[in-house]
Amino acid sequence: MLKTIATVAIAMAAMANVASSNLVPVRRSASASDVVIAMAEPQGQDVAAVFRFVKSIDGNGLELAISASGLEKGGEYPFHIHVNNVPSDGNCTATGGHLDPFGVKAASGDAYKCSADDILNTCELGDLAGIFGNLVGDDEGKCLKSVNATELTFGGKSTILDHSIVIHNSKGDRVACSNITGFILAGDPISAAGIHDASEMDDMEGMDDMSDTSGVSSRAAMFSGALLSVAAAALF
Repeated sequence: MLKTIATVAIAMAAMANVASSNLVPVRRSASASDVVIAMAEPQGQDVAAVFRFVKSIDGNGLELAISASGLEKGGEYPFHIHVNNVPSDGNCTATGGHLDPFGVKAASGDAYKCSADDILNTCELGDLAGIFGNLVGDDEGKCLKSVNATELTFGGKSTILDHSIVIHNSKGDRVACSNITGFILAGDPISAAGIHDASEMDDMEGMDDMSDTSGVSSRAAMFSGALLSVAAAALF
């Protein structure tokens, strides 16, 4: 649990406490090597969440940290990357199906069954719940989750850019959604190691505040600044 909290903290803090103009939002046409972080902030009537994608320090895919609130206690919420962007009216049903650049679902049809042990051959890449499990509400209706999404990238066929995040309830209804936006650093380049390397982070207090996503849209202005390096080497 401590490792999960620390990993979430790294990705969340990487975009926090920033200056004013170093991060620039980009479209899919950006060079994958230039994108340093991507974010999505799905919101619905009750459910809200913050998704942060950063390059894995070993270069193997992306690390994803999620902080969600407004969940039912013990409730399970599947979440996926969907192909289409969320339209301006916020209609989550317009996001289409799951990201599946290699046509796994089309090939398997009704026999589709995602296995985390064989992602490329059995899973839609956007089937994040199938690969990593659902979001599950704790006693306070919150969930922190961190995973290493080895098959996802910021470029090529497996890119997450110009797609969307959709959260479903246990009935399959789409209860929250948001576009995924990538960012490049307008100043000096930064590596994945630069995001993860850090001065010491001893105090994990305040992580609950990251789960309170009631004001996520207002925080978007923060994300146009320089990345804050965070350390958690002692926790891994």
